[in-house]
Amino acid sequence: MGLEVVKRVLRIRLRFVDTWKPQVESIKLFMERSRIHTSRVGRDQKDVWQAAYRLDIAEVRSVLRAAKSMLPFSVKKSEDLRIAIEYLEGRITGNQAIEAFNAEVRSGRRRGKVRDAVLPLTREEGVRQSKRENAATARAAYAVHADNLIQDEIRRDHQELKLGHIRLSKKYGYSVHVIRRILGAP
Repeated sequence: MGLEVVKRVLRIRLRFVDTWKPQVESIKLFMERSRIHTSRVGRDQKDVWQAAYRLDIAEVRSVLRAAKSMLPFSVKKSEDLRIAIEYLEGRITGNQAIEAFNAEVRSGRRRGKVRDAVLPLTREEGVRQSKRENAATARAAYAVHADNLIQDEIRRDHQELKLGHIRLSKKYGYSVHVIRRILGAP
């Protein structure tokens, strides 16, 4: 299981690795028949002397579906799967999930590093907060302001010279959307 701390959430990925490609391909086929989205089967070149094939499940709904399906049959990774399910279903925060994964690392049941990230929100809350911030950033980036004098010129050219939105856009260097906004057009 791969774990990555991104802006406000944990990104959880399931990975299957084997040196025999037909084995990994059969897992891919099984997952796809279970409506679980997977990556292509690819080479894992970390250890060149023993290159292996890998298959990733990264899409959130697919990770959750696969984890729930595998949990009853898992021994070694059952705690990792349980933590992932609880986090993806919003029952625990990112901090609680990180602490649980860290406990697995410290005990030796999980390979990886101990993480110090601060993620006080559930996954859904973190995603919602990120979407709000991204929307505000996008609005600010696209909020084009034209001076009042230029707006008056655009309106005059539209009324007196009968210039359309596209010509006004080319003449003044603003998008058609901005020209429409200045002219009060729909």
